[in-house]
Amino acid sequence: MTLNKVIKTLRIRKEWTQYELAQKIGVTPKMISFYELGERNPSRKTLQKLANAFGITLEGLIGKTENEKIEKEPMRRSELTRDIENILVTIGAFKEDTIITQEEYDEWLRFLRAQAMAYREFKDNNP
Repeated sequence: MTLNKVIKTLRIRKEWTQYELAQKIGVTPKMISFYELGERNPSRKTLQKLANAFGITLEGLIGKTENEKIEKEPMRRSELTRDIENILVTIGAFKEDTIITQEEYDEWLRFLRAQAMAYREFKDNNP
């Protein structure tokens, strides 16, 4: 598993937003997005902060053996997150194993909320 996927996997497993992780290590949420997309690589100092935040060693963060363990372990996620991902897969927005960015997730969540509100309003006006 690549470093960017390890960072995202560990963040999601902790059920942290990109903003929450950014606050813990002293960077911007946009920088977390860059790391998770593989567009930028964290400095050694930032890698250590990430490892500390996740409660693992630096070697565990970047080492192949630990990364393989991370990939095989089941991820804990909130039921809402799982449900939204299932909806997106069901409607064909993404393939089942697609990893989406936090921004994409937030955008879809806003869209689904707006659709739910519109549906409720329609049902209220058309009993």
